[in-house]
Amino acid sequence: MNTKIISSKTLIKYFTMLFFIGLSINANAYELSDEVATCTLAINKGDYVKAAKTSAEILKLEPNNRDGLICKGRALGAQGKYEEALSALELAEVNTQPGFDEIISYIFIGNLHKANHKYAEAIAAYEKSLKVSELETNDKFKRINLNLIAETHAQNNDLNAALASYLEGSKLANNDNERADSYERLAVTYTALGQYDSAIEYQLKGVLMQQKAGTLDQYANANLSLGHIYILAKDYANAEKTYTKLAKFSKDNGGAYYEAKSDLGLAQTKIASGDAAAAKPWVDQAKLIAQETKDKALEQEIELAIK
Repeated sequence: MNTKIISSKTLIKYFTMLFFIGLSINANAYELSDEVATCTLAINKGDYVKAAKTSAEILKLEPNNRDGLICKGRALGAQGKYEEALSALELAEVNTQPGFDEIISYIFIGNLHKANHKYAEAIAAYEKSLKVSELETNDKFKRINLNLIAETHAQNNDLNAALASYLEGSKLANNDNERADSYERLAVTYTALGQYDSAIEYQLKGVLMQQKAGTLDQYANANLSLGHIYILAKDYANAEKTYTKLAKFSKDNGGAYYEAKSDLGLAQTKIASGDAAAAKPWVDQAKLIAQETKDKALEQEIELAIK
């Protein structure tokens, strides 16, 4: 039997070729990774022109690159190019591996539909993501999808359907921050339905969770929302207590903005209760804080609120 003897020179050439092929593949992978990171950063900064340009560069290197297609779709969607964006995102989903990446792909498709008031299509996409989340036993994204479905129903003015989805999602909250988020979403929905007792109940729960686990800003905003719901419910005594407590908290913690917002809330409480004269000192105090802190946006907000 004849055997071929491979010379040492041939072996060297062969392994050299493999080495450079490997370098080329690795270099291409690193370049793609860098471009994807650049594209995502541009999206997050709202630089959609740069994101579209970067995604085009990614797709030149790899035409069916999922991350490149997602970035392209998000950039086009933000620029109002719905059909082109949908085409890119659907192609990304086709090139997505089953599992977590599939969950995310459907969410981006749903977000595009929702932003363009295609509510049935948005819910269908979120439900696909929800189904995969259930198969993956991923409670975090089950909750996220249920909230996205609820947001879509609310945007479509189907508040009872939104409420049902939010209630289901709230059962999956895994920590105090998630519970705060769920409770406040429920409070907003009950408020929109005019069910103020339930709205107050959930907003109080939200305030408690924010006090335990939220930032100072989150806690302050939760109290501002609670005061607003009390006014709508014509419970002026509790509205005043809420804003007074928040004003003191804000002053003690150096939060001039929220102190002014609390003063404005007290003014609105007086006006809503029919005592416009008693509102003036609180308006003046809020304006003074806005002027002292040189917060023009707050000054405008105060003027608009009183009008």
